[in-house]
Amino acid sequence: MKTTSYELLVNAAGQLMQQHAFDHLSDEKLSRMHSCFRRIGESEGNEGMANAETELLNLCSEANLFVETTTTQSLHQWYAAMNCFGMMAATLPVEVAEEAE
Repeated sequence: MKTTSYELLVNAAGQLMQQHAFDHLSDEKLSRMHSCFRRIGESEGNEGMANAETELLNLCSEANLFVETTTTQSLHQWYAAMNCFGMMAATLPVEVAEEAE
């Protein structure tokens, strides 16, 4: 289940990244995020992967879900990914959170 959860997170974060939800992050944080994507993709269940997953989850919590280019579909995907980690996506716009329930 853990792998599936992180695959959901990586996919949701990738979509939101393309939709500029992480543009406000510093170059250093964006670089760390890309590094996490790469480490998760290359790893097979080792401690380095666990560290990358934890770091990615922390960085993803800084997403700006209110940018005008963010689609409802990507917000639903984000909501599903956050639910996998027991995090109610409190930062989701109310309308989207209500639709997803």
